[in-house]
Amino acid sequence: MTVQLRERVMVFIDGSNLFWAQKRWRVLSQRPNYKIDIPKLVGKLVGDRFLVRPYFYCAIGVPPNPGQVKFHHRLKYCGITVVAKPLRKRGNKWVEKGVDVALVTDFLGMAFRNAYDVAILVSGDKDLEGAIEEVKRLGKRVEVAAFEHSIGEDLKMLADRFISLDEIADEIELREE
Repeated sequence: MTVQLRERVMVFIDGSNLFWAQKRWRVLSQRPNYKIDIPKLVGKLVGDRFLVRPYFYCAIGVPPNPGQVKFHHRLKYCGITVVAKPLRKRGNKWVEKGVDVALVTDFLGMAFRNAYDVAILVSGDKDLEGAIEEVKRLGKRVEVAAFEHSIGEDLKMLADRFISLDEIADEIELREE
């Protein structure tokens, strides 16, 4: 008798990358009110595999915007670990610092600890290529999900599987109740 175990999956969402890609997609698709339902997105990407834990990485204002805090609480209530790094003042501007490093640290650290079989990275950020290569060298599979306009061919080909958010947009849309 053979026991078939479900793949253990972790989801790593680059919140800033997804936010800006979604904003541009709204214009391209002529759907100005479109928003992604993050828990639906996680469920769609994982499918019938075993979800170990989803992570959402982002920057947060200082002081935090009440709408953003409410959004983060909603994610947490849905079982999504939110890793929020405070924006930093650089000259006259507020900049995001430490978010990509936090994502890559967890992405690599969990791979080294054998916490997952498959990592799903929701980002089109080319800067993550080196981390993806290292995780794959550890024998893990890496799936990348992004909007078509926000990802280059190199990153698509590097992934073991590319999931086009354009193709599943209707299934992951936030429906206001």
